[in-house]
Order: sequence, then C-alpha cells, then structure tokens
Amino acid sequence: MQIDSGDFRAALGQGVNWDENVFRYCTFMQVTDEGVHVTSEFIDCQFEECGWYWGLFNLATFVGVKFKGCTFRGCSFSDCRFVECEFDACDFTPDNLGGGCSFEGSRWYACHQKNCRGLEDVF
Repeated sequence: MQIDSGDFRAALGQGVNWDENVFRYCTFMQVTDEGVHVTSEFIDCQFEECGWYWGLFNLATFVGVKFKGCTFRGCSFSDCRFVECEFDACDFTPDNLGGGCSFEGSRWYACHQKNCRGLEDVF
C-alpha cells in the first residue's frame, strides 16, 4: 500500500503497519513500537522523537529521510539502504540485555549525522 503525506502521532493509524508499504512525505512524531518487523520503503519522510525497541528492519529502504531525536534500542538493520538521510541527536543503544544495534549488510549513501550516539563506526 502506498501512503502519501500521512501524519502519524504517537502511533500508526488503524489498518497501517510497518510491513511492505511505501510511505512518501509522511511525518512520524513520537511513535514508539516494540519488536516490530519493518520492511517498508520511506521516501522524504520525517521521524521526530520516535523510539523502537528490538525493531527488526529487514530490507527497508530510506531515501531522503530525516531522523531527529529518535532512539533505537537493540534494533537490527539487515540489508537496509539509507540514501541521503540525516540523523540528528539520535541514539542507537543496547537493549536491556546488552545487545546493541546491528547493521549487517546495510548500505549508506550520502548520509549525515550529528550529535548521534552509536553510529560512529557505521558510516
């Protein structure tokens, strides 16, 4: 399903999930989720103050996406693509069992970060 210009605050809307959708020009504000499987594409979206715990981002694509003040705890980003993305004051931290975020097979193209923790050695 393609979702254009959606405005999601605190949660995804009814009938909307993270699996195999295309989100274009969407805003996600203070959305939190735990143990979700994310396989969607995100184009020119914004994530602000969002948080994921044990999120499995598999083959997800992020193009022109801005992340601001987001927290990723123990998340896995397997074979994801990040193109021209910006990360501002985001934390990629371990989960409560000490497992950190992983980026196996992910690729980064023309991305920028500032004031982030946990991305120092990634790109």
